[in-house]
Amino acid sequence: MDAAPANLRLVVSPGQLLLENAPKEARPAGWARLKVLACGICGTDLHLLHGMKLPMGAAYPIFPGHEVAAEVIEADPGCGPQPGSRVVLHPLLTCGRCQECISGRENHCASGEMLGVHRAGGLAQEMIWRSDRLVPADDLDPQQAALLPDAVATAFHALRRSNLPQGGKLAVIGSGGVGTNILQISRALDPAVNLVAVVNSEGTARRISELGIPVIHGLEGAGRACKADFGEMDAVIDFSGAEAAPNEAIRMLRKGGRLVLGSVRDERVSLATSYTGLMTREIEIVGSYSSTLSDLRAVTELVRSGQLSLAGLVTHSFALEDAEQAFAVLEQRPAGMVRVVVAA
Repeated sequence: MDAAPANLRLVVSPGQLLLENAPKEARPAGWARLKVLACGICGTDLHLLHGMKLPMGAAYPIFPGHEVAAEVIEADPGCGPQPGSRVVLHPLLTCGRCQECISGRENHCASGEMLGVHRAGGLAQEMIWRSDRLVPADDLDPQQAALLPDAVATAFHALRRSNLPQGGKLAVIGSGGVGTNILQISRALDPAVNLVAVVNSEGTARRISELGIPVIHGLEGAGRACKADFGEMDAVIDFSGAEAAPNEAIRMLRKGGRLVLGSVRDERVSLATSYTGLMTREIEIVGSYSSTLSDLRAVTELVRSGQLSLAGLVTHSFALEDAEQAFAVLEQRPAGMVRVVVAA
């Protein structure tokens, strides 16, 4: 008897990356079997390698990869995209029945499962995913499309959380993959928006300046520099994860302004203000977590319509067999790196 076909996939345990040949997963009704075309690697994947504390219901070893562009191989007739279609995967499986899901906050579904954490992800040759969590992306380059489910949809969600008014002023701290997308999405949605980016490296400064967006070099003193050169901000979005970022952001905001925190950090937040300062200025501080299926559909349409370009965001591409090298590049963050993708 012939052996069952194998599926090459990456396995992550704290401090260890391995490639294994595993049996292909059975495909339940309502799910699609997918050939992975491209899968992004981001900070969450690196945190897994470093042994991050896992959410409830997940356990090591992990089969990572939550930024996936794929081709449908098998699907139930009439259920979602059909074989031959190219798609991107929303990385959350939600119940669709709880109050959070019904109210449009499905990213907070209590029983939600994360692709590449709770469920085997896209750093593999093949995978399965529920058909109702697939978004058509036939006309998009798979390597660029792979950024949509996380780096772009997460940016869109954070921008929505900022409540930025039309023609408003927005500062973004941390202009890597997500931060760059926030800047570009905000301008695509509102050409009259006033933008400024806080950057650390000269390479990032050049890249953001080429987009026609002014930059502030370095986080130290950025709050005062922002107010002096650009005035007070309606909103500040931080994806740098830097300890000093909330302090500097508070100094940038106008009365009634909003600070959005999107980085994954276990440390306590330190703010350069007091209860009275927050109260009298009516500053709002909110978190932004992941995205919703509607966010992913929205950014996919922005790219398909030509309003948003992902050109230049994928700076490093590797084969699945070279995944260890891909993780090393992400760890080292060489000059000019924006996003790392593993492609078929």
